[in-house]
Amino acid sequence: LAMNKLEKKKILNFLTKNPEEFSFARIKQIDILKKIKALRYMEDKEIAHAIIDFYFEENISSLESQKLKIKKIKSTTAKIKHLLQYQLELDFEKKDFLKKVFLFLSSEKKFPQIVDYFFRTSSQMWVLAGDTATDINYYSKRLILSSVYSKVFIKLMSFPNYQKIMIEKDIDASLSNVRKFNDIKSKICSADILSVFKKFQSSSESTGRGF
Repeated sequence: LAMNKLEKKKILNFLTKNPEEFSFARIKQIDILKKIKALRYMEDKEIAHAIIDFYFEENISSLESQKLKIKKIKSTTAKIKHLLQYQLELDFEKKDFLKKVFLFLSSEKKFPQIVDYFFRTSSQMWVLAGDTATDINYYSKRLILSSVYSKVFIKLMSFPNYQKIMIEKDIDASLSNVRKFNDIKSKICSADILSVFKKFQSSSESTGRGF
């Protein structure tokens, strides 16, 4: 047996609204999960990964809601900025939940999954912005945008006094270093993203925060 989409949405809704009331490592202790028959024979970690995977898919799909707004924006860079700001503001609203998500994935050594999430989210942003590249630029654009997205993401997750109004300024600062996306020739490796998350994991462990 497996959870259906409705059950996943119900669980996810509870987790995002009550991040202080659960631990991914002991997720079966949540009352609403005890009522779902499909979960009786699943391990805590198995359930946690299923919910996190579902969240990532839903999160990436939600970018589609910006299609009409993107069509009204002429500049490619402005389109990317709009999508980054939309996504990061959503991330900020779910800050406490996402801290638990990424700390759990880090504790499970699921670094490829972390990189994959940022790459796929960045790829969807490029698709919505009208990118049609098929050569090496396809990957370079996505890796660079992944780096921009992940670094601002980590900053808003890591700093206790970070405010929502700071997101646009940080995006502008990051994009100013990239210049025109259509002229990208730089080589940025996904290892950059991993290094950021490993630092995040270390700082979180030193402060004794759980997940």
